[in-house]
Amino acid sequence: MAREYPKKTGMRFWNASCGSQVKRRASRSPNYPQQPLEWAVKCGLTLLEKEQLHSVPVDIIAQNLGYKDAKNGKARSVLANLKAFGILKKAAGGKLVVSQDVQRYKLSPSEEDKISYLKQWVKKPLLYSKLLEKYPDGLPSDAVLIFELVDEHSFNEDAAQKAIDVFRDSLRFVEAQAGNLASEEDDDANEDEQDNENAKQNDSPDISSHILKKKTPPPNRPESGNVRYPVRLAGGRMFLTLSLKRIKRN
Repeated sequence: MAREYPKKTGMRFWNASCGSQVKRRASRSPNYPQQPLEWAVKCGLTLLEKEQLHSVPVDIIAQNLGYKDAKNGKARSVLANLKAFGILKKAAGGKLVVSQDVQRYKLSPSEEDKISYLKQWVKKPLLYSKLLEKYPDGLPSDAVLIFELVDEHSFNEDAAQKAIDVFRDSLRFVEAQAGNLASEEDDDANEDEQDNENAKQNDSPDISSHILKKKTPPPNRPESGNVRYPVRLAGGRMFLTLSLKRIKRN
């Protein structure tokens, strides 16, 4: 008896031997972060506050993020995203631990160091690192990236668009934080420049001290024996007249 093979009918196979249809399994896109970096950092800070740097069972991590356990698909996706960015790390016994870099990010007094951690995290996902390495001067249009993800990385079109949106959101977050730092540095530089200008003005000689003050003219000495002295009073000015006697020399 000749062997029978399933007949291909579009997206389904017809099994001639049993008369049933078997749905073809849809192609699955590669793993990629489904939430942006800003969300991942906030989750990491939340977990750090609750668990510090202790190794914690996966279900407890999921519960700290608002899920019943780590068994449902949404919770698994969230944990995978946090691991992709390097926010969570695997620990012994199948547990998870918050990366020490999250603690450094939180406690560092240097804004430059914080930006450095953000740049480090955004390069952690494999897809992101490949795209950043390929396009160091800036990303091309979405159309170009979608074609590349579908053609070279086996994404389906919808997943490619979502991956690009999340990637761009992550980059915008890093750029915004770096821009805020640059703006603060510019403000500080302007303040320093103004302080230096004020210091120069304070160090310059006070020319007012070199201006001759108007001296009160000497009293008029008329040929007579009376001398008039001007006197300032609250109500105005008056003259005080003194009579001087001349002494004749013999």
